[in-house]
Amino acid sequence: MKLLNSRNRIYIIVVATIFLFLFIWCPLSYVLSKTGALKIEDIKNYKDPEKVYENVPLAGVLNGIEKGKAALDSLYTNYLPMYGNIVIMLKSSSSDMQMSFVDLLSKNSGNSADMLQGNTAENAGIDENSTEPATEAVQFSVMMVKDDGLHRYYAIQPYDFMDTALSPPESTLRRNMEKQIPEVNRIAAATALSNANFYLYVGTRMQDTDYFTEIIPNEISTKPYLDEFMSRIENATGKMAFDISTLDKRLERVFKTDHHWSAMGAYSGYCDIINMMNKVTPVIGQPIPLNGLITYPDVQMRGSADSISSFPRFYETFSVMDITLPRQDPHAKVTDKSRSYEAGKFDKSLYADHYANYYSHPYHYIYPDNHTGRKLLIIGDSYTWGSAWLIAANFDETFLFYPWDNKNLNYNDYIEQNGITDVLFMQFSDRIMFNLYNDDPLGNIITR
Repeated sequence: MKLLNSRNRIYIIVVATIFLFLFIWCPLSYVLSKTGALKIEDIKNYKDPEKVYENVPLAGVLNGIEKGKAALDSLYTNYLPMYGNIVIMLKSSSSDMQMSFVDLLSKNSGNSADMLQGNTAENAGIDENSTEPATEAVQFSVMMVKDDGLHRYYAIQPYDFMDTALSPPESTLRRNMEKQIPEVNRIAAATALSNANFYLYVGTRMQDTDYFTEIIPNEISTKPYLDEFMSRIENATGKMAFDISTLDKRLERVFKTDHHWSAMGAYSGYCDIINMMNKVTPVIGQPIPLNGLITYPDVQMRGSADSISSFPRFYETFSVMDITLPRQDPHAKVTDKSRSYEAGKFDKSLYADHYANYYSHPYHYIYPDNHTGRKLLIIGDSYTWGSAWLIAANFDETFLFYPWDNKNLNYNDYIEQNGITDVLFMQFSDRIMFNLYNDDPLGNIITR
């Protein structure tokens, strides 16, 4: 009996020790990874709140509780010891076998899709008079590797890239868009009330194009939603969408495994925006010429599509713009990571988010030698990081507001107090059209 009790005590002590270790280790490893003291593969297996409360008493408190539960769930899943490495190993092996099988089926089936060719010159899409090559028949191998409830992730060959389709039903997309349109129109109308110009720029996805269904036939194109959204935005001085109207442009202007624009895409978008604005206010000048690209041969870019689906097979070499900027105010300047990257001082984990790591997440830029008399406010998201520093170079001063910060902005007062002359509402289509991540609380922008 004593021996049995002794074994029970040992068992309880061992189990309690393991649970205590995990209870402490997960939050500790999270903190250490954020400070850079510990490298942990981030496979972005984040949990979303199970419920979202609207139009009920204490909705804010209840939503806060749900977000807290989801955060704890994410913490005690993603930061378990060796969790990320084990998931990557298992999923990589499985994906490689599946992709090989898909390749074999594709070669035997003879089915093909057309790739709409675009201009692949260094300044693709910037010269509107350029002539595009003829359409070429291409055979695609497409495999869905994950559905996380927001997107279905597809691995696509022969161009070795990944792209997504929205998971929510069309009824949800329609309902969400009907909420977003009046909010954007309210902000646009308030901008006009403050005698400032309102510009809209939507960062599009491949699903927002016509050719999307030629590559992934079992999914819908969201281009009709984009067209309707753009047509229903009122009081805009100008409005445009990011041009990836051919697959060739998508491959050049968007990272192979991420939804953000690449260096060439960000420059193309910058040119779109400045050209749109200087038709109204020529004083801001023309787009600054691009010197070329700076490429970091040792930096393998595996974006969010790779990390979320634990599919490391596709990647590309990370590149950024080489461009000469005006003199910057030292207290509100672009954070340049080029020296760190050149010296090999960058995150070397498999799924390092080089887009987020390289580009600063700004709130204020000043170019003191500019004397345009124009001050810009950008209402943005992560798309803003790759281009805001360059857009700001055509203005005297630029301010940035991210709705996801969940801070109130007394909009008209802010415009008047800071002398804002122009407002650029620039967000990713998932967010601005559908508020897909439930992190675009435009109601926090208080207008009069």
